[in-house]
Amino acid sequence: MASNELILVVDDEKDLCTFLERLLAGKGYRVTAAHSGEEALAKIAGEPPALVLMDLKMPGMDGLELLEKIRESHPRVTAMMMTAYGTVETAVKAVKLGAYDYINKPFDIDKILIAIGKALEKKRLEDENIALRQELKKQYSFEDIVSQDSKMHDMFEVIRKVAATKSTVLIRGETGTGKELVARAIHSLSPLVKKPFVPVDCGALTESLLESELFGHVRGAFTGAVADKQGLLETASGGTAFLDEIGQVPVGIQAKLLRVLQDGEYKRVGDAKSRQGDVRLIAATNEDLEQAVQKGTFREDLFYRLNVVPLWIPPLRERSGDIPLLVEHFIAKYNSLEGKSVEGMADDTLNILMGHGWPGNVRELENLVHRAVVMEAGPLIQPTDLPMHMRSPETAELRDAVARTTDFREARAHVVEGFEKRFLTEALRRNNGNVSRTAEEIGLDRRNIQRKLKDYGISPARFRH
Repeated sequence: MASNELILVVDDEKDLCTFLERLLAGKGYRVTAAHSGEEALAKIAGEPPALVLMDLKMPGMDGLELLEKIRESHPRVTAMMMTAYGTVETAVKAVKLGAYDYINKPFDIDKILIAIGKALEKKRLEDENIALRQELKKQYSFEDIVSQDSKMHDMFEVIRKVAATKSTVLIRGETGTGKELVARAIHSLSPLVKKPFVPVDCGALTESLLESELFGHVRGAFTGAVADKQGLLETASGGTAFLDEIGQVPVGIQAKLLRVLQDGEYKRVGDAKSRQGDVRLIAATNEDLEQAVQKGTFREDLFYRLNVVPLWIPPLRERSGDIPLLVEHFIAKYNSLEGKSVEGMADDTLNILMGHGWPGNVRELENLVHRAVVMEAGPLIQPTDLPMHMRSPETAELRDAVARTTDFREARAHVVEGFEKRFLTEALRRNNGNVSRTAEEIGLDRRNIQRKLKDYGISPARFRH
C-alpha cells in the first residue's frame, strides 16, 4: 500500500476524475479532484498536495497555464501532465515549466501507477534533502556565518559572550574572510540590536574626508561645507560603529578616535564645541598592527584601547572543510536573488574548489558561486563554469602561494598541500569514500591517510554513494 499522501487530480472529464480517485484511493493515497484550473488553485491554497495530476487541454485555464501558476505559488508541489493530444513540443514545454513527467491518454493503469510512485518518491527525497539542509544550517550557521570548523565555533562562543557587553572588539583576518559579518553578528546579539549599525571603510577616504565622515563638520569649516553635517559616529549614537581597515587611519585622526574611546567626546570639523558620543566601536584590520606600532604609524595607546577583545578569523584555506557548506549556502542565496534553480555543484567542480588556495577567501568563493549560478543553464555547476585560471589548479596554487609568501619552503608547502588535497579527493571519489580501499590503491598507510584527511578537512562520507 502507498503512503497516505494527497494527490490532486485535475481534469474537466468528471468520469476520468472519478476513475482515478477510486484507483488511487484503493492504493492508499488520499485523493481529491478539481474540474478546472481555477478550482485546482483554490484547493492547492487550502492544502498543498504532494502531487498534482493534471490534464493538458481544459476549457479556460489549460494545463500549462495552471502549471506555471503552481510553480509560482507552490514550487515544491510535484506535477504530472495528462493529455490525449501529446506532441513532443508540448511535452518539452511542460517539462521546462517544471512538470515531472508527461503521460499520454489513454494510459495503461500499471504504467500510471508506476509513474505516480516514482514522482512521489522523488518528492520524498527532495523533502528529506531540504529537511537535512535545514538541520545542517541550524547546526553550522551562526548569524549568517556558515562553518563547521572548530576554530570558527570557538570564535562564535567569544562573540556570544562579548555581545552582551559594550567592550571594544578588534577583528583581525585576511581580506575577504568576513570581518563585517562578524561585527554585524556582535551587534545583532547585543542589547544595541534595535539601534543603528554603521560601517565605515577607513581605507577608502582621504584624511580630510575621513575626519568629516567620522565626526561631521560645521558650515564653513572648509570649501564646500555649505551646511552642518552629522558624522557617522553621531549617526550610530546608541548603537555600533564598525571601523573597517582601522590600520589605514592617519595618525592625526587616531588621536581623535582615542579620545572617543577614553572620554566619549569628539568635535565636528571646524567646531570648538565638544560633543558627547554614546557608541560602541568595533574595529577590523587585515594588517599587522603590532608592526605598525613599532614603525610609529599606529598609536600604541589606541591599539590597546581597541584590542580589548581580539578576534581572529582563520583564512578559508585553513578551513577547507567549510567549502561544501559555503557552496550550498551561496547557491541557495543566489538562486533566490537571481530566480534560478541550480541544484548544486558537480563533484569534479567541488574537487577543484577544495584544492584552490583562496587568496580572496570567502568573498572570492561567494563571487565565484554567484557568477556560476547566473551563468549555469543546467542543474549542476560544472568545471567549465569556473574561471579559466581555476581549471589549471597547479598554476593557480603556485600563483596563490607566491602571492602569500616570499619564502621558498613555505610556498612549496602550499603547492604540495594543494596537490595532496586533489589527489586524495579524487582517490576517495573513485573508491566511494572507502578509506581502506583508497589506502590500498594509492599505497599509503590507512592511518597516514586518515591524518591527512583530518588535517585538510576532507570528509570521506561526501564521496559515498
